[in-house]
Amino acid sequence: MQSVNSSQSLMSVHGSRRDSNMELLRIVAMLLVMIVHADFRALQVPSVSDFYDDTYRTVMRLFVESLSIICVNTFVLLSGWFGIRFRINRILEFIFQVCFFSLLGIGVAVFMVPEEVFPLRGVASFFLFGDGDYWFVKCYLLMYIFAPVMNSFVEHCTERQFRIFLIVFYSFQTVYGFIGGADWFKLGYSGLSFMGLYLLARYIRLYPNSLTSFNKRWDMIVYLIFVVVMTLLGIAVLAAGQNPKILGRMYAYTSPLVIIPSIYFLLFFSKVKLSYNRIINWVAASCFAIYLVHSNCWLARYYNQAIYYFFTMFKGVAFIIRAMLFISLVFVGSILIDKIRHLLWKLIVPLFQHTKEPMR
Repeated sequence: MQSVNSSQSLMSVHGSRRDSNMELLRIVAMLLVMIVHADFRALQVPSVSDFYDDTYRTVMRLFVESLSIICVNTFVLLSGWFGIRFRINRILEFIFQVCFFSLLGIGVAVFMVPEEVFPLRGVASFFLFGDGDYWFVKCYLLMYIFAPVMNSFVEHCTERQFRIFLIVFYSFQTVYGFIGGADWFKLGYSGLSFMGLYLLARYIRLYPNSLTSFNKRWDMIVYLIFVVVMTLLGIAVLAAGQNPKILGRMYAYTSPLVIIPSIYFLLFFSKVKLSYNRIINWVAASCFAIYLVHSNCWLARYYNQAIYYFFTMFKGVAFIIRAMLFISLVFVGSILIDKIRHLLWKLIVPLFQHTKEPMR
């Protein structure tokens, strides 16, 4: 998400020696993405009948979702924390990475479900024409395109102007993008929401105040308080027999209950003292590939089916062990595949060396 040298991806951080504490946050956030997708995506949003038929497992699912739902917002906040410098060669590598894994997914689909790929579905998925085809990629690219405009605003406005803008923006988003009335916010699945998070993180980084300067222990406590509150609200919704859509909306990325703990989760890691760690940075440089693998429109079904199988066949510790082993396998496999992609890019990148000048 942030800038690095020309051979690293759009999703990496400023500087030749990236901060390992924030790179560790990137890894943790991606693990949380996998857990979120192993919960409400693979197993669907819990229903009222789920709650009464298997109360313990449903409550645990609500807790896990509350714990991990900050993942996407955290990824975007990381971009704003460091800021983005618009560079064509980084966009090109990012697109190359997406295309690489799109082709990988299509290749698996040709082998597994060839009747679904041809004649046009494969081409459409490669160009991300489907609404759900790598939605994060499209939203992030839009935010990246607008980064020079946002950076110019940040550089030329006063702290008061910046603060007022954020108050107005998040008031509007909460009323219309969370409670309802503006479907184009898509509950946070939108470039507009990403831009709001980017600017929010820039403000927090540039203008620290008493609410963002707690000891890191208190940052974690605030995050955990929201986890407990969201879990209890989820229990209340299901116990009252409410429509599961209400539960799904509660976990929207535009929800203040999700945005606030995301901020404090970020702040916690920003205050962790961690010296440069080559292994952490090596893994973090490729962790976006994990999303590109397990959320590929052709591969996501197999991730979901595996988690669903473990959930229906095993309970308690047996399920947790199998699910975590599977998630770990996908995690490691994706990192290793991306290292191959990176080597291919190093062969291609000299063609774009002339695109070095950033746009402010």
